[in-house]
Amino acid sequence: MDDRSLKALEYDHVLERLKSFSISPLGRRRCEALRPSRDLSWIESRLAEVMEMKGILETLGDLPIRGLKDIGEILKKLEIEGAVLDVQELLDLHNQIRLCEGLRRFFLKSKTGEPARLREKVSRFSSLKVLEREILRAIHPKGEILDRASSALSEIRLRLSAVRERAKGVLEHLLHQEELQPIFQEQFITLRNGRYVLLIKSDFKHRLEGIIHDQSQSRMSFFLEPFQVVGLNNEINVLMAEEKEEEYRILADLSEKARSERQNLWRDLDILGELDLLYAMARFSILLKGVKPILNEKGRIDMMEARNPILVLQREDQVVPIHLRMGDGVRCLILSGANAGGKTVALKTLGLLTLMAQSGLPIPVAEGSEVAVFQAVFAVIGDEQNVEENLSTFSSHLLHLNQIVREAGPGSLLLLDELGVGTHASEGCALAMGFLDRFMESGASVVVTTHFDRLKVYGYLHREVENVAVEFDEESLEPKYTLAYGSSGMSNAFLVAEKLGVSRDVLEMARQYLEGSERDLGRTLEELERLKADERKLQQRLLAMNEEVGLERQRLKGLIEKIRMRREEILSRAEERVRKAVQRAEEELKEWVRQKKERPLPNRRQLPGYRKELKEIKERFIPPIKKAKGQGMQAGFKAGERVKILSLRTQGILVGIDEPLNQVEVMTERAKVKTTLSDIIKVAEGDEVKGFQIPKFQPLSQGEGQGVPVELKVIGLTVEDALPKVDKFIDQALLHGLEKIHIIHGVGSGRLRDAIGKYLQGHRAVKHFSPGEGTRGGRGITVVELR
Repeated sequence: MDDRSLKALEYDHVLERLKSFSISPLGRRRCEALRPSRDLSWIESRLAEVMEMKGILETLGDLPIRGLKDIGEILKKLEIEGAVLDVQELLDLHNQIRLCEGLRRFFLKSKTGEPARLREKVSRFSSLKVLEREILRAIHPKGEILDRASSALSEIRLRLSAVRERAKGVLEHLLHQEELQPIFQEQFITLRNGRYVLLIKSDFKHRLEGIIHDQSQSRMSFFLEPFQVVGLNNEINVLMAEEKEEEYRILADLSEKARSERQNLWRDLDILGELDLLYAMARFSILLKGVKPILNEKGRIDMMEARNPILVLQREDQVVPIHLRMGDGVRCLILSGANAGGKTVALKTLGLLTLMAQSGLPIPVAEGSEVAVFQAVFAVIGDEQNVEENLSTFSSHLLHLNQIVREAGPGSLLLLDELGVGTHASEGCALAMGFLDRFMESGASVVVTTHFDRLKVYGYLHREVENVAVEFDEESLEPKYTLAYGSSGMSNAFLVAEKLGVSRDVLEMARQYLEGSERDLGRTLEELERLKADERKLQQRLLAMNEEVGLERQRLKGLIEKIRMRREEILSRAEERVRKAVQRAEEELKEWVRQKKERPLPNRRQLPGYRKELKEIKERFIPPIKKAKGQGMQAGFKAGERVKILSLRTQGILVGIDEPLNQVEVMTERAKVKTTLSDIIKVAEGDEVKGFQIPKFQPLSQGEGQGVPVELKVIGLTVEDALPKVDKFIDQALLHGLEKIHIIHGVGSGRLRDAIGKYLQGHRAVKHFSPGEGTRGGRGITVVELR
C-alpha cells in the first residue's frame, strides 16, 4: 500500500492507539509493522483469529500473557558459540517456557466459542520441560544459584560456611576480651575488601596487631584485620574463587542446554509475538465495538452504520453513523454538500475502515456489512503544498494525481478530496472530469468530494457514477453528516457565511458578482434536487400505503379464517347434538315399542293415548324451532315467489318446498340455497331487487335432482388457467353440499393432472381424490370426495 496515502488517511494514528494495548515491546513492534494485506484468505484468517481472541476476553477475562518479555537479544547471544548466559537471562528463558505452558493449558480448557484457530496456534508451542526443570533446579526465582546445582558447589559452600564461622568465632573472642574493650569503636564484625575486620579507635591502632584495610570518613576509626584471622580470611577468598568458578561452570552448562533448544525458543517467541498482537487487536476492537465484515474482491462496499475510528476514540457519543455503499454497477461516488458538512470525514472513514479490514482488524460498522479487498488504496486529501521543492498546492496536487494515473488499475480504490481545486473553477472542473474519465477507464473504484456544480452534472450523466449528498439542515444551518444517495448537495456557501457572521452587505455584493451561468446551473441543480426529493417522498408514501394494504389484507384473511373455523365449529356442535338427540329418540322409541309389544293389542280407545305418548317423545328430543320475534313462519308459500333469506340477508326465488322436512330451496343470484321454512319471508311489493333474474346454470352433467354441476372439464387449458377454475368449482360444490365431484383433465403429458393432484392434496376441503374407473375415463378423470 502507498505510505503517503496511509498517512493521509491517518492509519498511523490507529496503529499508535493499537500498540498501547500490547503487553511487551515484542507486541508493540508488531503493531507498528502492521500493514494492509491484499490476500483475501490471509485477511479472513486474521479476522477470525481476532474475533476468537475477542470472544475469550469478553467471556473469560484477561489472557494469561502478563510478564511476556522480548528475549530476542538473549537468543541472539545463544547463537554465539561458547557464550554464557547470566542468571537473569536464564530466568527470562524459564519465564517464556512457563508462559507457553500456561497459555496451552488455558486454551485447552477453554470452551468459549471453540477458539479452534488459537488452539491450533498454541499447540505449536515447544515442550521444553527438561530445560525448565534444569534451570529451576539450579537457579532460585529470586536470582540465586542454589546449592543443589552441583555436588561440587554444595561442598565448596559447606567448607566456606565453616571457615567463615571459625573466623567470626576468633573475632568475637577478641571483642569479648575485657582488656581490649577500650580500643573498639563498635562491638561488631564487618567486611572490608572481602575480609572479616573489626572497627577500632584510631588512638589504639597499635594495641592490637593486624592489617589496617580502611579508615572511616571521620578518621576516628580504622578497619583492622587481626593477624589471628588472616589465614582464615585467605582461605575464605580461595573458597569464594572456587565458588565463582563452579557457578560459572553451571551457567555455561545451562547455556549449552538452552543453545540446543534455540530454534524451539525462537519459534515460541514468534508465536508469543503473534498472540500479543492479536491480544492488542482484540482489545482495540472491543473499545471500538468492531465487527467482522463480509469480504469480497468485486469492489462491492456496503458499510452500514459506519463510524470513523479516530472520531470514536475522541468523542464516541457524538459520532453520527453513516452508510457507505458502492458497487453493483457503480464504480464512482461524487460527494457534495456544504462546507464543514462531513464530506472529507466520509471519505476518510471509507478509506480507513478499508485499510483496517485488510489489516485483519474488526471495524466499527453494523453486523452484515460488506467490505471490498483492494489491491491498492490511493488517497489525495488536504493541503499538499511542498515548500522545499517550491511547488504550489495545485502543482503538488497534479503531480500526485499523475503518479496515481500511472499506478492505479483494476482493484484500486482512489479517494480524492476536492479534485481540481487550486485553480480557475472552470479549468479545475474540466481537469477533474478528465482525471475521472481516465480513472474509470483504468477499472479503478473512485470516491471524490467536490463543490463544482458541473462535476455534479457529470454524476447524473454517467451510468457508473452516482451523486451522494452530505445532508445539511438549512433551517438550523447545521450539518447532518448523513448521506443521501442519488442526490447532489449544495455548497450553501452564503448560508454558512451568514451563520459565521459575515456582513449582509458583503453577502449581497457577493451575490451580484456570482456569474450568471454558474448561478443558473446552481438553480437548475436545486430544482432537480427538489424534484428528486418530491419523488422520494411520493415513493415513501406509496410504500407506506402498500404496507397498510398488505396489513389490512392479512387482517381480513385472518378474520375470514376465524369466521370459517367458527362456522365449522358451530355446524359440528349442532350435528353432534342432532345425532345424540336422534340416538336418544331411537332408544326411547325402541323401548316404547318393546313395552307395547309385551301388552295386548290396543283397542280404538287406547290409540289417542299412544299418539300422545309419541308426540311427547318427539317434543322431548326434537324441540320446536323458535320463531324470530315478529317474524313467524308465513303460511302459503308457493314456488316462484320472491322470498328473503333472513340468515343470508339476500333475496331469491323459491324453487322447492318440503314441508314434512321443514326445508325449502331458494335460487339466489349466486347459487341455489337450502334452508328452513322459518328462515324465509315473503318479499313485499316494492322491496324487490330490480333487475333480479333467476340465474341459468348450464352444467356439463347434473347432480340427482339438484341442478348443480358435478363435473368440470379443463382439457386443453394451461395449469395457470385451469387451477382457478378448479378452485371456484370446489367452492360452488361445497356451497351446494355436494360430496363427490369429477374433474376431467385428459391424459396428455400428465402435467395438468399432476398439478391438479398437487393442488387437491393441500386443499382443506378435500377428503380424498383418485383416478376414475377404467370404464369411466380412467387416468383422464380425477374423482374428488369433499369433507
